[in-house]
Amino acid sequence: MPEHQTIKRILLFLKNVLPDFEHDLNTVKPGIYNEDDISEQLLLYFQVKAKDENLLFSFNARKGVDFRIQIAPLNLGADPIFVIEAKRLSKQHYDYVSGNTGGIERFKRECFGFGKHLTMSAMVGYIQDLNREHWLQKINSWIDELIVGDSDLIWDDEDKLVGKNDPFSYISRHIRISNTTITLYHFWISLN
Repeated sequence: MPEHQTIKRILLFLKNVLPDFEHDLNTVKPGIYNEDDISEQLLLYFQVKAKDENLLFSFNARKGVDFRIQIAPLNLGADPIFVIEAKRLSKQHYDYVSGNTGGIERFKRECFGFGKHLTMSAMVGYIQDLNREHWLQKINSWIDELIVGDSDLIWDDEDKLVGKNDPFSYISRHIRISNTTITLYHFWISLN
């Protein structure tokens, strides 16, 4: 399968599975609020759903400062072809965009494990306070502040999230420190 077709299949999988995960987690209400704990549940959910659909991808956790999910073909020693970074969207957490554990910034800085060799990846937002409209406005306002601020990274309007024709996803494009571009697909699920 050509690479762009493989990425399209991964994105379709995410688009279809994340609303089910949101529904199931909100129905069961397991009492988990920590970002890494939610991501571990999401990883298990992805693994089961991928097996059900006979997808030839492996979903693997990579733990460091934060938990992230790497997707690779089911080939021995295969490099990841897609990375998913998850962040909480709550009044107490401001790291979706920037900072030492900032999700978008890690992709822009090409931090280890954040797909330096990739042209597309994703972020999953766990909405724990307020709603999608609030967070879209808030995240884009944080990016506006970075555009006019003093940073060693280039921030511009392309970094802002743009809505797609579905309530679960947004898209943004980012210039990385190597002057290459990565496109991020943003999928948000409501856990409040």
